[in-house]
Amino acid sequence: MAFVNNYSTSFRWWDWLFGTDNKYREYRAHVKEAKAAMKNATKEQIVALEQKLMAEVEAEGLRAEAEAENGVKVKVQ
Repeated sequence: MAFVNNYSTSFRWWDWLFGTDNKYREYRAHVKEAKAAMKNATKEQIVALEQKLMAEVEAEGLRAEAEAENGVKVKVQ
């Protein structure tokens, strides 16, 4: 998700095989749940949910970047 897996983009199948892509798997499950929730939603609800998902993705990316650069776990609210 933020290129913090062990094998990154070149050998993604290794991450799948060894389970080092847990954050990506969690993200994909979250997106799947969100899509299911949007099934009967209005256009406004869909836009709001998409904005919420993008905000969550951006916050996670910033947290992962800070963690990778500083070696310190950062909690983002």
